[in-house]
Amino acid sequence: LFLDEIGDMPLSMQVKLLRVIQEREILRVGSSHPVAVNVRFLAATAKDLKSAVREGTFRQDLYFRLNVVEIHVPRLSERQQDIPLLAYHLLRKFLHQTEKRIQGISAETLELLKSYPYPGNVRELENILERAVAVCNGKTIRVKDLPSDLANLDLYTYERADGSLLNLEELERDYIRHILKLTGGIRVRAADILGIDRASLWRKMKKYDLE
Repeated sequence: LFLDEIGDMPLSMQVKLLRVIQEREILRVGSSHPVAVNVRFLAATAKDLKSAVREGTFRQDLYFRLNVVEIHVPRLSERQQDIPLLAYHLLRKFLHQTEKRIQGISAETLELLKSYPYPGNVRELENILERAVAVCNGKTIRVKDLPSDLANLDLYTYERADGSLLNLEELERDYIRHILKLTGGIRVRAADILGIDRASLWRKMKKYDLE
């Protein structure tokens, strides 16, 4: 039994789920006779359940019951090499729901999809592809078929105007500026995407005069 977004489950439901896991039985609505069940539970969440336990929003006993084998799946922004494969999988999924004959995704569009940080993770990529299929009028999904905030994203160049290559500090400065622009200047989100804490982000912003 797959339980998605287990971290959002109310405490009242957590008590009931814990009882099912421990007793291996359920009670149907309107019945007074328990029914034995033999299932394995698979739970997923984007939240930090350890922090939720400390904050009292997730039961510690349920956490230990569920956390037998933990599998960490990196955020989509941390595995750019998977984006083309996922994009084509989602394209096939949405084409089954329409009569369109879209045959592929342009190379430029794939590069743009790979460069996006996906604050909404895989669900955001899914929404982007669903929209692209809906508005695409040709045989290939192009940049113009993407949401405006993504279509207007500048593709990054590693060269200066004179053709010489940027150094490492310039690359870091430009990337931080890019992420701050994407997040609307919200430092908490920017720091999360960059994989650093807010204090480190503040120091880098001060260093590169990005305030």
